[in-house]
This record gives sequence, C-alpha cells and structure tokens, in this order.
Amino acid sequence: MFQKSLSLALASILLGALCVTPVSAGLQTDKERQRIAKVKERISVISLVEHKRVSITRRDGTKLRGRAGEIQENSFVITDDKTGTNTTVAYSDVTQVKSKGDGGLSTGAKIAVGAGAAVAVFITWGFIYSRSCPTSLPCR
Repeated sequence: MFQKSLSLALASILLGALCVTPVSAGLQTDKERQRIAKVKERISVISLVEHKRVSITRRDGTKLRGRAGEIQENSFVITDDKTGTNTTVAYSDVTQVKSKGDGGLSTGAKIAVGAGAAVAVFITWGFIYSRSCPTSLPCR
C-alpha cells in the first residue's frame, strides 16, 4: 500500500514538473522559490495518503490543522476536522508543514528502546562477569 502511494506520488510530481511552465512572480528569490516548491511537494505527497492529518504554520504565526484536500496551482485547501470548515492557503504563506509521524519515534518508543538497550547491556555484563569468576572462590 505504501509503495503504491509512494510511486503514485512520485509519478504525479514528475508529471507535474513536465507540465508546469515557470512564471515570474515578481522579486522572488531562489530560496523563496525552493521553499515554495518544497511545500508544494510535501502537500502533494501528504494529500495522496488517505486520511493523513497535517499541521500548517503560516507566515503570520497562525497554525492550521486538518486534512489536506483540493490542490491547486498556487494554493491548497485544509479541512478542519472539528468544525469541518475549509481554508484555502497559498503555498507562499506556508512556513512549515508537519504531518503525524514526521518526528520519527514517539517519546514512549524512545524510552522503550533505551530501557531495552540498558537491560541488554546488564545481561551481557552479568554473563561475562559470571564466566570470568572462578567457581570455587566468591567474586568481589
């Protein structure tokens, strides 16, 4: 399922890159254009995954949360889960895009991995210590 979604996302990005003609938008710098391209790519990938929640931070500092939908050339629509309202957001207004699962492991998973590593080290140390000790003398 994931491979199918990923291949569909890559195919749509490549097709979009072939069909889009560059348009000068005033005094946009190369960094600004790259940022907007990254936002467009990120939103298009997120919208391909069904029921994927997204969190958007705008230039003015406001945050929008919901599901990415209807993607247009210069903007996209976010539908708020709680209220059901649609908000159209221009790609140039977006400073950050996050989706659930972007942060890697959750805090609980990181704690579990650390605890497991500590137990493994303790067991290994105990095994090595017990093998290095003569059986007739107590080890101190």
